Amino acid sequence: MTGLFYLIGAIVVIAIVIMSVLKFVATNYIKVAPNEAKVFYGRKYINEKGEKIGFKVVTGGARFKIPIIESVGSLSLNVFTLALNIKKAPNINGVPVNLKGVANVKISSKEGRLMLACERFLHKPQEEIESTAYQNLEGHLRGIAGRMTIEQLIGDKTMLNQAALDEASQELNKLGFDIETVVIQEVSDDSEYIDQLGKKKTAEVKRDAEIGKAEAERETTIKTKKKLDIQQANFTAEVSKQQAISAQAGPLSTAEAMKAVVTAEQETAKTKVEKQTEVAVAEAKRKEQQLIAEVIKPAEAAKIAAELVANQNKQVKITEADGEQQQIQKLAEAAKQKAKLEGEGQGAADQARMEGEAAGIKAKKLAEAEGDKAIGLAQAAVIEAKLLAEAKGIEKKAEAYAKLDESGRLLQILEALQTLVPATVKEFAGVMEAAAKPLGNVDNISIVDFGSGNATGKFGGTVPGMIAELFAKANVSGFDLSGLAKKLGIDPSKFLGKAGLGDTPTA
Repeated sequence: MTGLFYLIGAIVVIAIVIMSVLKFVATNYIKVAPNEAKVFYGRKYINEKGEKIGFKVVTGGARFKIPIIESVGSLSLNVFTLALNIKKAPNINGVPVNLKGVANVKISSKEGRLMLACERFLHKPQEEIESTAYQNLEGHLRGIAGRMTIEQLIGDKTMLNQAALDEASQELNKLGFDIETVVIQEVSDDSEYIDQLGKKKTAEVKRDAEIGKAEAERETTIKTKKKLDIQQANFTAEVSKQQAISAQAGPLSTAEAMKAVVTAEQETAKTKVEKQTEVAVAEAKRKEQQLIAEVIKPAEAAKIAAELVANQNKQVKITEADGEQQQIQKLAEAAKQKAKLEGEGQGAADQARMEGEAAGIKAKKLAEAEGDKAIGLAQAAVIEAKLLAEAKGIEKKAEAYAKLDESGRLLQILEALQTLVPATVKEFAGVMEAAAKPLGNVDNISIVDFGSGNATGKFGGTVPGMIAELFAKANVSGFDLSGLAKKLGIDPSKFLGKAGLGDTPTA
């Protein structure tokens, strides 16, 4: 029984010891939150530079505190907001201004600044820490206001906030603070200087607005008047235009009627010339067909007949030559057999055979030569017939040309020039052919006058009139037909005089 009590007592003692150890460890194992800094002090510590210092700062972690030897203090790293209310801070012009705003400040977590804050604010209440930051920040803001005008203070808040942040940060960093933001919310003064300045600006804006409105109205009036003037001028111009059109209506109608008459006359003359041209072309085609039927076709038939006869003669000659060759060969064979029988030898037989073959070839060649000669004579006869037909046609043309007067010969010359000056003479080619070819087939002309007395004059002026019109159009195109006619020995003034035009001026 006694042993049991001893066992229970030992267990209790061990449990008490364990609990005491756990409590000791829990009490001295210091845990540090991310938003605070724990300062261990009581003995010498070696920093990262190898220097001995009297405290050690731990942020965001844990460390075991040696009982009795070490102690622990805390600093909050939370941001605290300072409400700025600075009264009567004189600006660069001596005008006292009031500044209201907010600043977000905290004890820096950077090692160097945190060491400075530990030396200055460890174990101090939070109110005293915030007061120190406020007073330093207020002093810097007063200094900044003293370097700026009222217009700068109220006109560019961004520049004011940045200047306060840059200047105050340098000094507060030395105390271990970090300034997150500085925002100046209001700038005012007790002497109503800013209000008067605003009224002045407002008056200037109103004045500029009134001036702008007046200028806009004036420009609108000017533009409206200008638009009305333009419309009035357009109306006047339109009325004048219509009056001019009305005044020209009569002469224009007369001119259009005359133009229609002239156009109809020209179309009639053109149709007449076209019909005459068609008749002349048909006559020429008829003569051409007649020449082919009467001369060329018989000549070609004679040529074919002559060729057939020549070929037949050639075949007869060849057949006769072949018969003679075979007869000679037979005689040669007979001579060969005879020689063989008579014992004259193989040489005499071969010689007789070769002589027979040569005689046959000679006879064949003579027959072929006779046939080719006959074909050549037939072809020559056809060519002679064609040349005689062409010569006869040329003789007829020469006779027709001799019957033409100077105007007709000039038309023939101009017709030959069509290939050289197609742009000028092309449209008159049919007229030239129609005027010249029919006259070449006329022996005499009978003129009947129905009482007007000028039938002969009208007929005599037909061709000269067409030539005169051709000369005029050629001169407009830049081609001097008068000079060309004179060089060819033709005096154009004779037929131009008949047309009543005289000498045609050169272009």
